[in-house]
Amino acid sequence: MFLGEEKYINRAEEADKQLRKALGVWDIAYLVVGAMIGSGWLFGALYAGTLVGPGAILSWLIAGILMFFVALAFAELSGMIPKTGAIVRYPQYSHGSLTSYVLAWAYLLSAMSVAPAEAEAVVTYMASYVPGLVNTSGYLTALGVLVAFAFLTFFFLLNYFGVHVMGKTNTAVGWWKLLVPVITIILLMSFYFHPKNFVTPSFLPYGTSPVFFALPTTGIVFAFLGFRQGLEYAGEAKNPKRDVPLGTLLGFLIVLAIYVLLQVAFTGGIDWVKLSAASNMTITPGNWTALQYSVLSKGPFYQILKISAIPILVGWGIFLLIDAIVSPSGTGWIYEGTTTRVFYGMATDGHLPDAFLWLNKHKIPWVSLLASWLIGAIFLIPYPAWVLIIGFISTTTVFTYMIGGSALVVFRRTAPSAHRPLKLPFPWVLGGIAFVAAFMIVYWSTFSVLWAVDALILAGIPIFYMYTMPKRLGSNRLLGILLGIVYWVILAVTTIWLLDYGVVVKASVLSSSSPPPFSQVLAETSPNFVLWVIINLITTLLFTYVLYRGISSYGKSQIKAGLWVIVVIFAGLIIEYVSSLGPYPGYAIVPYPWDMLLAVVVGAILFVYSALSGILTDDLVIVMKNMGIDITKNENNK
Repeated sequence: MFLGEEKYINRAEEADKQLRKALGVWDIAYLVVGAMIGSGWLFGALYAGTLVGPGAILSWLIAGILMFFVALAFAELSGMIPKTGAIVRYPQYSHGSLTSYVLAWAYLLSAMSVAPAEAEAVVTYMASYVPGLVNTSGYLTALGVLVAFAFLTFFFLLNYFGVHVMGKTNTAVGWWKLLVPVITIILLMSFYFHPKNFVTPSFLPYGTSPVFFALPTTGIVFAFLGFRQGLEYAGEAKNPKRDVPLGTLLGFLIVLAIYVLLQVAFTGGIDWVKLSAASNMTITPGNWTALQYSVLSKGPFYQILKISAIPILVGWGIFLLIDAIVSPSGTGWIYEGTTTRVFYGMATDGHLPDAFLWLNKHKIPWVSLLASWLIGAIFLIPYPAWVLIIGFISTTTVFTYMIGGSALVVFRRTAPSAHRPLKLPFPWVLGGIAFVAAFMIVYWSTFSVLWAVDALILAGIPIFYMYTMPKRLGSNRLLGILLGIVYWVILAVTTIWLLDYGVVVKASVLSSSSPPPFSQVLAETSPNFVLWVIINLITTLLFTYVLYRGISSYGKSQIKAGLWVIVVIFAGLIIEYVSSLGPYPGYAIVPYPWDMLLAVVVGAILFVYSALSGILTDDLVIVMKNMGIDITKNENNK
């Protein structure tokens, strides 16, 4: 083992011992409830209904089922190895530094943007009674950005004074966040429900494909992402082996039921005549697409309650306006803490400087918290509206969830004697479902979202060359810096000219004005996409190999074990390009539903590749040893 590797493994274990153990099973459950019930319930039903129609109920159910399998995989992992900053540490234990770094970087990109997204949701609802916060396009004004920054500062302060304060505060707020949507469901279904809406003009007026397309693009998946927050605080639970998996699954199931019923209540709560009058426009019954242009866009459930003119519903609308501040804020301060623990987890694994491990007197990683607050504030500038950022957040987060199913299988092989309070049957089957579920959600994000996500994930690899490989694996730092800079230049130039302009912009222009034959559009854009894939894939593999040659055999095993992540990045984008969700509106090289079948098959192959790539890491050996288990005695963990 390289000396730097041993240093970071031991330091991670010592750092974990300093964290305060203050959270119980209901604290964990309400971390999940609090993170999941945020701005998603306030906006998701509208955008899903707009795209799918009454069948949006199916979208919520499908997303819930898929994410539940992902949650099951992580529930077993969290019981086996309860660690703060879990998202970046499980891959370190199962595949080593390359996998850990890439997934940590992707998750960091998403986690940093959630708190500002929730702050924007709060300010957007506030604009209905505080003028000047949002412009006519629905974007935050300069004043709106300042108010959103004030909310981010509040999230920062609540986390700064410790997990005990934040956890108990969140449990109390969790009851509020739970009761408000439940009461809204009961009131709408009791006093203002129109069953005919579910068959007007049909249950699936736009076909079946939007049911899946809606998952990552309308806020549905975004609304489910919070289930992981209980896992992120595992190192701070009183009885983590019991409380973390139980609390996580309990919170998830509660919220799944609420989201499905909210979509039912929203769909049944639309009175087309009153909605047309309130919106000053004619909306034909069953024209679900028009909802996004109606008064509902200012606050879907609040506007339905207001339009009803039923006193009890109008009165409840006041509580809903209050919840429009409380719910997103609750999610925001949880994710402020989550981002802090991602920074912390990356530092324990040697991906970031030691300063990110420094704890304040309340046992909170204060440098990590400071970074999450300041960087989160920066996101308010390029993304001044909630709807602009949810697709990015959903895709980058779910990309990291693929490790759950893979690590589940790897740990069964490398640590069969580990204690598992929750031990799932058929690990290859359930692990495969969890992996493919995450892969498919990323696939459904569409090419317009995925190409930017993949480019940003690749943009983090030079930091791996410059910092992680020299620190943990002993590679040449100067060579890593040189290769990293060249990598950034190549990625930036090819992404701007070949992907953005050469595919996205050109395909949009060609397809919008007097559309030429699809063959012509394909001929003018496909070479650009193929060149981008070839150039960046070769650059990634070649530069990694150059540094790979100068490290130890154990370091080399970690690089080889992590190549599956690189393959996933490029394979996913290639499938997206040829599918019905590609860059060509109305066209596809592989049409629906065959493109979905292709994605499932490729996802299954990638799962097997990732599971077989797993290795017995020194990190896992040491963490198991500290738990009283010597897994080096197992003969089948090689």
